[in-house]
Amino acid sequence: MTADSGTFTPPRGMANPHVQTILSSMGRKFWRAKDQEAFQAATSRQIITVDDVQLAVDLNTKVDRPLVIIIPGWLGSSTSSYALSCAQQLGMAGYSTARINLRDHGDTAHLNQGMFNSALISEVTALVALLSTEFGQNGTALMGYSLGGNFALRVARAQPNLPTLAICPAIEPATTMHRIDRSPIYQRYFVNKWRRVWREKQAAFPNDYEFGDALNLTTVSTLTDYFVRHHSEFDSTEKYFDAYDLSKNALQGVTAHILAAHDDPIIPSEHYANLPKSLSITLTDQGGHGAYLDSWQLTSWADNYAVRFFNEIFAD
Repeated sequence: MTADSGTFTPPRGMANPHVQTILSSMGRKFWRAKDQEAFQAATSRQIITVDDVQLAVDLNTKVDRPLVIIIPGWLGSSTSSYALSCAQQLGMAGYSTARINLRDHGDTAHLNQGMFNSALISEVTALVALLSTEFGQNGTALMGYSLGGNFALRVARAQPNLPTLAICPAIEPATTMHRIDRSPIYQRYFVNKWRRVWREKQAAFPNDYEFGDALNLTTVSTLTDYFVRHHSEFDSTEKYFDAYDLSKNALQGVTAHILAAHDDPIIPSEHYANLPKSLSITLTDQGGHGAYLDSWQLTSWADNYAVRFFNEIFAD
């Protein structure tokens, strides 16, 4: 499969990738909340145990319809605006959806004693397999955003027949971390969210965790170094990143589709340049980091792209 060029065009005044990214993450929480009330009311939350780990899943299921499983990004959740928006659009198109929360994500730090790290793929692979068996009798597909896109591609590597769409997936974790730390806005956003998760973990398991002065660290890189040194099985941050780095030949033979943007301020578009030919890629000029806002009502072109993609997959 070969890369093709996307046709996304942002509305006037919304071309800046930072505007796209920030409005997608923050603006839609408020602007689109009322539109999503009915969808949220029809959502069923389940706590599912796989590999001795409890993970929270938000389900909107329809009888005899294909299932699309959605993996949000790092420190996002099943209620993140982009995950909700896409799930709602897929639901309107007739799909069942399952929005999963990675370990410790989405106010679930109390569910498991062990801490999340980005190399924990087996529990996600097991959860996708279970959801497919339970709710995907008419077909299952997978999609993920950013780090969730990285997870989705690794699941696709383990489950080769699973149709997969990754939106702005993180390919080289070390570079992504440094890109975040270069921006005071993104750095503050992720540092504050990660600290909050650690505080929740400490409150849930006071005999196991005491983060102390680590909660005063101010960059993603220093927080990552601390985490790897004190709360992971990895000997170094470099080895931790290697465990989920998808560059070079890590995705050799994987058949999945990537949607990404040249102007993404967090994931450099050149990361997609030398991926294996088994992957197909739509690389748009604009779109920000997984945003693709196509109107001042903060609707997303990527939501409709996902619908079209899965319609082709499940066409009779």
